[in-house]
Amino acid sequence: MKKEEENKVVTKTESPCPSDGVCTTEILKNKSLVIKTDEFGSTYTQIIDSETTSVIVYQYNRIVKGDLQDAGYREEIIFEINNNDTELNLTNKELQQTKMLFGRFCFCRGQTGYYKVEEGKLNLKKTNDTITLNLDFTITKVPQIIKTITTSIN
Repeated sequence: MKKEEENKVVTKTESPCPSDGVCTTEILKNKSLVIKTDEFGSTYTQIIDSETTSVIVYQYNRIVKGDLQDAGYREEIIFEINNNDTELNLTNKELQQTKMLFGRFCFCRGQTGYYKVEEGKLNLKKTNDTITLNLDFTITKVPQIIKTITTSIN
């Protein structure tokens, strides 16, 4: 098994997923989230090795029927947690302590990319090898389908 695979755990989410898609949550153990901006002002992420943090990625991928071009649609929540934290309760701008971003990726001109999550509430708890998280959030800059995430990662 490759080292990358050892650090990656994927699980199905418990929160309602739209019937036209698939929702997954993964943890990238011992990784850190670096947020960058390109020359056009767009935000993007880079994942790097870290001994003190891990990155959680939640994705909703719409299932595309047939061979429709430009029909893909994906939403993503990505954030970083400290490996030693056993509990997090963050609200609104405090969410940026985790570098939380909402990503919207589609053929939607001017409404794609990553956006800081600054409105919402995150409750995260680690017990043994399980991480349970509840997140309610709102993005005002672009439309969003996923607004609530409830999941456990083993």
